[in-house]
Amino acid sequence: MFPDRLIVPEELGVTEDADGSAAVTFRVRLPWYRALPMDGLHLSDIVFDGRPVGSDLLDVEIDGAWTPYDDVAALRDVWWFVLDPLRVRIRGLESVADGEHEVTATVGARVPYIVLGTKALVIKETLTRVLPRHARSAA
Repeated sequence: MFPDRLIVPEELGVTEDADGSAAVTFRVRLPWYRALPMDGLHLSDIVFDGRPVGSDLLDVEIDGAWTPYDDVAALRDVWWFVLDPLRVRIRGLESVADGEHEVTATVGARVPYIVLGTKALVIKETLTRVLPRHARSAA
């Protein structure tokens, strides 16, 4: 598709908890030209400022609520529409300084109606983008 548009070029959303931990949010686009079921979402190789992020620290926003990424595989009746970027949250970070931060993400989606052998096609795109964080940004 358009791998240079995979991560939406906008300001990072940042929230900081009283315990000193922080979370950042950014948005990714569907790497396919048609809506697909959310249970086929594949997020991998997420890196924030050079540090790999485990899937247990990722959430996605679905219908205005945060869902742990590891629970998305059960969402067979929820769809990701091509015009709706998906908000991703990385939890458990140390404080996030003002300025620019580098985010890398591999976003994939299973295309259930294209079967190769016995498995549905999974398309994946990867992008690294530098996103700004300003003092007043919010998740």
